[in-house]
Amino acid sequence: MSHKYLPGLAAALFVTLLALGLAQFLPLIGVAPLALLLGMVLGNSLLRAPQLSPGTKLAESRFLEYAIILLAFTMDTKNFGQMGLPSLAFVSLMFLLSLLASYRLAQKLGFSQDAATLLAGGTAICGSSAIGALSPMTQASEQEKGTAIVLVNLLGTLLMFLFPLAAVLLDLQDLQQAALIGGSLQSVGQVAAAANLLSPAILPLAMLFKLTRILYLVPVLFFLEFRKKEQATAPAKTTNPLQKVPYYLYGFILASLLNAWLDLPAPVSSSLQQLMTWLEWLALAAIGLRLDLRTFMKNAPIYGSYILVIGLVQFVLALLGIWAFGL
Repeated sequence: MSHKYLPGLAAALFVTLLALGLAQFLPLIGVAPLALLLGMVLGNSLLRAPQLSPGTKLAESRFLEYAIILLAFTMDTKNFGQMGLPSLAFVSLMFLLSLLASYRLAQKLGFSQDAATLLAGGTAICGSSAIGALSPMTQASEQEKGTAIVLVNLLGTLLMFLFPLAAVLLDLQDLQQAALIGGSLQSVGQVAAAANLLSPAILPLAMLFKLTRILYLVPVLFFLEFRKKEQATAPAKTTNPLQKVPYYLYGFILASLLNAWLDLPAPVSSSLQQLMTWLEWLALAAIGLRLDLRTFMKNAPIYGSYILVIGLVQFVLALLGIWAFGL
């Protein structure tokens, strides 16, 4: 590895370690949002230096892509058969309606088509990981990608506290609580934290709902790749339509199959999950370090509107889905 990457990687590691330490006092928030927020603050003050750019750019892009592949090893595919048709229909409808609602709302608020795509994918599928996977399929700028990741993380962190409270106030049963949390929250970590706020007993159910949503990342990536080819203005040579599909999508599919077919030893599975977690933390720290906070704050009212409206929309959709499918 070239020495030019080391300062930026060291800065991302420094921010991640700070977030890890701070998370000991704020365990409900977690390391990922803290790494992102600390990166934003330090990247626009003490760690604002051009020599950090190569390393933070590497961590921002490659580390999230590697984390997407390893994400497959977090999925307990052996338990997918327990979902049942009503639960599967609920997850599918929640994914589709959240995707469409997020995309349309983002466009109404003035986001570009590419930024709206990232927000929709991050909101409906799996947060930062989905945005990292979808961004190469778009022409979104670094600022737009970073903004999407910040908004989706803020949204998920807010809902992580509000949805468990709503579940208690509405006296939802275990399956309904799991559907509300696993069918709505953005990241795996947020689902786990919210489920544990209610009861550790609903955690496996909530994770099943969440991990089923993650599977929709595959068709969305294929759709965006084919749409990009159709929108190309220059005449294209006849090529294999799958030739330019990103490597991490194939890696995710292969890792999912291996995870389903092979009974990986618990230490191996745990190590892969820890590696995925660290890669995501480092990537989020790097994204925060690269984000222009002044530009971000200029549009704070618009960003706040997105978070509040889409959070309410997801809540209403989840309750309607729970009622409609008899969960």
